[in-house]
Amino acid sequence: MKYYIATSLLRATAHQMVRDALRILGHEISYDWTLHGSVKSVSKERLREVAVLELDGVSDADFVVVLLPGGKGTHLELGFAIARGKRVFLHSEDPLAFELGPQTNAFYHHHDVTRLLCPLADVGATVHSLLEQPAMLL
Repeated sequence: MKYYIATSLLRATAHQMVRDALRILGHEISYDWTLHGSVKSVSKERLREVAVLELDGVSDADFVVVLLPGGKGTHLELGFAIARGKRVFLHSEDPLAFELGPQTNAFYHHHDVTRLLCPLADVGATVHSLLEQPAMLL
């Protein structure tokens, strides 16, 4: 299956760890923004180009992995994935991210979002395992 990973630019190493784990399990990344990193200082044209590439990556994916903490772009991609009806796996190692309070987000609790609270090193295997389970009827 194809996937996209959304997280902060500062978390490229975490992105690569999950990307590599999912690749080994037979999944294909739809777009890997870590190959070019930040383009915020390149040009406005490059920013527009990357915006389209990243949203196309979400659109082309069968599922989206969101690694918290994330920045503005991460949350935009989360919302876009939900709007596109994608299955979303939202990871945090901090249980407070999913609790009531100012640190959480309503979209973390959307019915298309599966919250993962596990070590980062387990995200790829956990997502793969959940994808293999039959869908549950609500």
